[in-house]
Amino acid sequence: MNNYLKGVLLVLASAFAFSFLPIFVVFAYDGGADANTLLLIRFSLATVVFFSYLKLKRYNIKLDRSTLFKFFLLGVFGYTLQSRFFFMALKYITPAIASMFLYTYPVLVSIITYFVDKEKPSLRLAASIVISSLGLVLVMGASMGSVDIRGVGFALLASLVYSLYIVASNKLIKRVPAVTASAYIVLFSAFGTFIIGSLSGGYNLDFEPYTWIWIIGIALVCSVIAMITFFKGMEYIGPTKTSIISLTEAVYTVVLSAIMLQQFLTVWQLIGGAGVLFGAYLVARA
Repeated sequence: MNNYLKGVLLVLASAFAFSFLPIFVVFAYDGGADANTLLLIRFSLATVVFFSYLKLKRYNIKLDRSTLFKFFLLGVFGYTLQSRFFFMALKYITPAIASMFLYTYPVLVSIITYFVDKEKPSLRLAASIVISSLGLVLVMGASMGSVDIRGVGFALLASLVYSLYIVASNKLIKRVPAVTASAYIVLFSAFGTFIIGSLSGGYNLDFEPYTWIWIIGIALVCSVIAMITFFKGMEYIGPTKTSIISLTEAVYTVVLSAIMLQQFLTVWQLIGGAGVLFGAYLVARA
């Protein structure tokens, strides 16, 4: 198996793992958890798992000060804010709608990458962006109805921060192993979440005991597994193609919403899902 195919498969696996995130968050909210608590536990548990794995496998985790500071910025101001905005969006709008607005980020990534790396999108790549974006509109369109503008605003902010985060992290993972990069990002995200949470209402552990199932799922499936496969895949295929293939996460989310939240698909959503997958196929084929 060549490296390009490995990258595509890893990003698809990452998208599937990430797609559980909004579903698990909704269940955790229903169990009485709040965003501050969810995020702090998520990043804290993920940090313990990552660094335990690094120690077990005897990875060299020492980084120079410059690289460490860049990871600090990525964690505190990148992943922390992106996750917080997305979690806040899920308080006001459904996972399907939140995902639609979050997945405006591939276009932003392409634009940012063009100015930063002079990576001009090819015609095939531009076509995949258009097809995937139109597919997303169809996938989520039937769910729109009345939308709380606050949720839309938070989802769009999450998209903007995530775009900057992807481009910035691509610079670092060329020099740092994916698992090490993930470990430091969640470590500093835990730190950033602790500071922000302490200044914005604190934390609440008075939720239903079964909620721990969803919280642990958020930490292990949607953080550890999803991040490692995402970074490793991006090492092979770059940020723009990674962002496009990751659009399949929206399709996974819609399917999981139907199965786990009883939000069933319409014919138009199925057609849109096919469009999203076809856009990802164009990138994989390029």
